[in-house]
Amino acid sequence: MGGLRIAFVGLGGMGGGMACRLAESGFPMAVYNRTASKADEVAGLGARVASSPADAAAEADMVLLSLADESVVEQLLYGSDGGALQGLKPGGLVVDMSTVSPDFARASAARGKEAGYRVLDATVLGNPFHARSGDLRVMVGGDADDYAEGLPVFEALGKQVLHVGTNGMGASMKLVLNLLMGIQMPAMAEALVFGEALGLTRQAMLSLINGSGYSSPVMNFRCDIIEKRAFDFAAFKLGLMRKDVMLVLEEAHKHAVPMPVSEAAYSMLTAAKQQGLGDLDVSAIVAFQERLAGSDTYPWPV
Repeated sequence: MGGLRIAFVGLGGMGGGMACRLAESGFPMAVYNRTASKADEVAGLGARVASSPADAAAEADMVLLSLADESVVEQLLYGSDGGALQGLKPGGLVVDMSTVSPDFARASAARGKEAGYRVLDATVLGNPFHARSGDLRVMVGGDADDYAEGLPVFEALGKQVLHVGTNGMGASMKLVLNLLMGIQMPAMAEALVFGEALGLTRQAMLSLINGSGYSSPVMNFRCDIIEKRAFDFAAFKLGLMRKDVMLVLEEAHKHAVPMPVSEAAYSMLTAAKQQGLGDLDVSAIVAFQERLAGSDTYPWPV
């Protein structure tokens, strides 16, 4: 797969799947994750496990990051104690696949350019299964030539790859799409608990939602999780969903866009996180809705 050498930093649910996909696609790769055991699978596919982000980047042409939030990107990319830019060769390409604010993405690109590097924000849409199978949707913001350089990597990861504009536009597109999920899940939780109050069975409602025009792939995927109450399979953590809706609202305030539905979803997600559901899948919002309604039909998941 050409001579493009990759450093991959961040091997969570999405990052681990993407790194394995790239290793299987033939890219030479070094990887780093703060919890070292999460590198076991990709190491078994031939990747070198690095001792730090800088070590991972030492022989790389491109650094990919898939991290939880801006503070972790700041630490593992720019940190003076082993951050990836301490190892990446001058002129190397940084591809941040984390969900961050558009302002952060633009500032990171400017900061990287000043230090002699190139930066893209290349966000992805999908779940860990899509990451592993190369069926993500990849949305890239940044210079067109840099996008073209990274295209072999993006095409290995995604069934749809789009260059959506300048730096910050990849991050912007991710917020638009994640917002829809952040709204759908509290709405689905309300519908289910409301229906049960009317005497309907949850199984019947989930079956109809799963096959109806009111559904979506996101909701279909989570119908099974909710029916089994398998919230520990955190394909998308509730706490991260809450963080993403917070980023949406921060941008909306800057641009004077009223977002009443998003604000309600943020309140629900925040309250659910405060009740200890943040590390579970976002579908666990249904448990918080059950608690609000005074239902004790189902066990509390934590």
